[in-house]
Amino acid sequence: MEREIEVKLLDIDIEDFENKLLKLGGVFIKEEDQTNITVNSTAHKIYKKKGYLRIRITKSLEGEKKYFTFKENISDFKVRDNIEHTTEISSEEDLINILKCLGYDIYHTGYKNRRKYSYKNFIIDIDTWDKFTYPKPYVEIEAQSMEEIYDLVDKLHVDREHVSTMSIDELRKSLKK
Repeated sequence: MEREIEVKLLDIDIEDFENKLLKLGGVFIKEEDQTNITVNSTAHKIYKKKGYLRIRITKSLEGEKKYFTFKENISDFKVRDNIEHTTEISSEEDLINILKCLGYDIYHTGYKNRRKYSYKNFIIDIDTWDKFTYPKPYVEIEAQSMEEIYDLVDKLHVDREHVSTMSIDELRKSLKK
């Protein structure tokens, strides 16, 4: 179980952001490709205010790992505050079969490339999804508190109008409007 306090930075110049971050002292950690499968049910609906289920498969130079997570939403006021309940799995196919037996019948699969950086106590991810999931790259900033996040946003000279607390599902749905 891990607490996660984060925001997304939308519609910014990603290359400019990376350059500012590196000049500030940010350190590149790794790059990985991910398959993310969100799971829900028409019979046992998990509502956004409660959280969501996700299966994630990561591939990097370190190899492949698979995780099953319930991302429990605590708040989305100014930051996304979640508790991630995660376990490593060996077979996403077996897990999906189990979930289907339990009535989970809604699946969305998205693919993204993630470039991960660290800066002081921050984790900063630059995510580029497949065009069917979300067509624009964005930045996620994760820290111990809302104040730290907004201090870094200001230090990097990012206008606060670009700060979002939407989940990827909410971003996807916002494009359909």
